[in-house]
Amino acid sequence: MNNPLSCSVLRYGSKFCKECGESRLEHALQIFSGTSCPVKGSCKAYSFLVKMLLKSGGAIFRVAEESQLREYFVDSTVRRGLVSVLRGIGEYGVTKPQLLGAPFLVVWNLTNACNLNCKHCYQRAGEQSSDELTTEERLRVVEEMAKVGVVGIAFSGGEPLISSDFYEVATKVKEEGMYVALATNGTLITKEIAEKLKHVGVDYVEISLDSATPEQHDAFRGTSGSFNRTLRGIKNCIDEGIFTCIATTVTQANLREIPQIIDLAEKLGAERFIAFNFIPAGRGEDAVDLDLTPEQREGLLEMLFKRNDSGKIQVLSTAPQFARVSLELSGGEVAAPTHMYIGRAYWGLKILAEFIGGCGAGRLYCALQPNGDVSPCVFMPGLVVGNIRKTSFIDIWRRSEVMQKLRDRRLLEENCGVCQYRYVCGGCRARAFGYFKDVSAPDPGCIRNKEHYVDILRQVKAVPLVEAS
Repeated sequence: MNNPLSCSVLRYGSKFCKECGESRLEHALQIFSGTSCPVKGSCKAYSFLVKMLLKSGGAIFRVAEESQLREYFVDSTVRRGLVSVLRGIGEYGVTKPQLLGAPFLVVWNLTNACNLNCKHCYQRAGEQSSDELTTEERLRVVEEMAKVGVVGIAFSGGEPLISSDFYEVATKVKEEGMYVALATNGTLITKEIAEKLKHVGVDYVEISLDSATPEQHDAFRGTSGSFNRTLRGIKNCIDEGIFTCIATTVTQANLREIPQIIDLAEKLGAERFIAFNFIPAGRGEDAVDLDLTPEQREGLLEMLFKRNDSGKIQVLSTAPQFARVSLELSGGEVAAPTHMYIGRAYWGLKILAEFIGGCGAGRLYCALQPNGDVSPCVFMPGLVVGNIRKTSFIDIWRRSEVMQKLRDRRLLEENCGVCQYRYVCGGCRARAFGYFKDVSAPDPGCIRNKEHYVDILRQVKAVPLVEAS
């Protein structure tokens, strides 16, 4: 895949064909899966070549039946994902971690308006901003992202369900063949709203829950009664058959009850639990004493890994160190790159993990703010690299110096830069930026960067609570 001829073939396939109105790679996968009829000319010849490549790849990955491959690529999201990877290989060659022509995911803070007042809110959400994109602008952005090959859009906020045009924009995303995710506090999801989300085609709902008890959750969210309304929202989504994830930002306030929150998630019937890193951004800048110590984070990640083997629910973490912990505890048999869980594999697991690459800020995904500002990560709201009202999205993605810096792990400072796991982890770049205002700085949350954590404590004069046993 990394030779000049293969890259040339992939670059050719990434170009749009005037006859079919889309990239030759995308159309070739449609033909292979039976979701589109063949056309004459160059696209037909190219589709035959892609078919041979897919069959060879299937043999390598021990997928014996062609019908299995065909069924796999019926899903438009899967096709778009493969096209994005192949386009990245065509443009950059095989890299470690892999670079893409367009992000897999754009996390879109649709509005700054929110009905809660959370202590750790990275957005300082509350009131709607005066300069938020109009509905017309939002629909145009969706078309642009679809055209350049974005695989999915995750709506966040603020609370995205407050936005009056959420359903119109989400419907447009689905019509363009992209994956639709929703990050919400869940308090507004009545039975009727859950039915509407299902009807629109929302693929994934991630609902925040800060505690297994009403008192603690409501105190953190700043609103009485939010716990019960959130649980109602979770149950309504599950009842509608929407893939539902419970997300918890782990802090000193709730570290000890994470096992109970996972138990509650299992009881409710959620399919996934994800532990979010605390990031000192937004209102989180005023609450850095809530952050975990490196030892606490290490213990948390070890516990999360073990729950994947013993529980009924998939357990993940946004901490890139989860990949290292998974590899170490499993003897190299299990990898969990950021936001993902590969599971046990029979060969090449570490290579695959390095290909995916841990922290994906500015490389696998980026963030879009309510006013059109683009940031490398949703947890870096203050690091603006462009605005889609002034510059095309794809130009921002490809040309931003900050994005390019994030894609080169050789630029990381110690200890992240010399760590043997820098390609499967790389440290959380949002935490590095939040504490040091430098995207290449070390992540002070890692046990291997403990000296930087100690220095930060001296600077902010924050004293952590007694470590959990």
